[in-house]
Amino acid sequence: MARFLKDKQKSKGAAPGSLIFIGRQKMDYSCIRVTQYNAEYVKEGEVKALDKISEYLSDDHVVWISVRGLQDTNLIGKLGKKFDISALILEDILNTDERPKFIEDDKHLFVILKSLNFNRELRKVQIDQISLIVGKNYLISIQETDNEYFEDVSKRIYAGQGKIRSLSSDYLCYAMIDTLVDNYILNIEKLGNVIEEQEKLLLTSGKELVENIYHYKTELSYVRNNVRPVKELMTRFVTCDSDLINDHTYNYLRDLEGLVTQALEAIEIYYTMLSDQQNSYNATISNNVNDIMKVLTIFSAIFIPLTFIVGVYGMNFDYIPFLRYRYAYFILWGIMIAIVILMLFFFKRKRWF
Repeated sequence: MARFLKDKQKSKGAAPGSLIFIGRQKMDYSCIRVTQYNAEYVKEGEVKALDKISEYLSDDHVVWISVRGLQDTNLIGKLGKKFDISALILEDILNTDERPKFIEDDKHLFVILKSLNFNRELRKVQIDQISLIVGKNYLISIQETDNEYFEDVSKRIYAGQGKIRSLSSDYLCYAMIDTLVDNYILNIEKLGNVIEEQEKLLLTSGKELVENIYHYKTELSYVRNNVRPVKELMTRFVTCDSDLINDHTYNYLRDLEGLVTQALEAIEIYYTMLSDQQNSYNATISNNVNDIMKVLTIFSAIFIPLTFIVGVYGMNFDYIPFLRYRYAYFILWGIMIAIVILMLFFFKRKRWF
């Protein structure tokens, strides 16, 4: 399956808002975890049926509903009916090829983001789609896998660290996006370390280095394709005027917008570094070829006069000077050796080698 564009054959010709899963199934079954908290307490549990979620919803605390596994379209459809979520938004959630985006309606804030994970052994960046739906006193996170992307957020909730327990669902959304963006920078740094290590191999490696350069250029393009829209997403998030966002949260969002810019700048720096490595490698190859051609040219220049002398004395004339002289052969060798020495001395003086 293509990485930059997913196979959308299943959704071809379907009506807008059709709940069709597009992507690769990464879990055998979906599960739902619910975390309920306020300043005084935290409660967590796994929900077997969506009807049970109503028991957790209340105005005196925040509820985090974590849906893991995206392949169950029936579950996503029921979730949409339960929380009055637009079918078009549900369609975007099920399309893992959807670019990061921010949507606002009367009841919800909707965010699509990507998680990054650079696998050094496979030398590939693995990306999963994560959707966040913010409502009044609740947040729904929907992800493709069972990975603990928001483990740090959970720890802060349980430990009561910072302001997260005393603030509403908009701050929880900010905390999750902040975790993902921090993860962007960490994984871009990991990828960058591998790219920087290649600089040591510029003068010694062959085709393998060129293959690595093109490979990591593709990986960086893949990362940039999924991170760049987050800049637009954050701009729309910061400038939206929704009742679901408290005034103090905007300050945190603006700071987060700066982190996204930092991540994008790091991507561009490493992409430029790869281009410089490619140019340096090509220059090194050209210099090596020039050195070889220089040596061959010097040999050719030396043998031109020698070939001339041998050609003259190889002609079939009866009367050639010194042809019958006893020491002519040795004199000719002496002359040719002297010519070679003089030419090498001349080339050296001119610094041609």
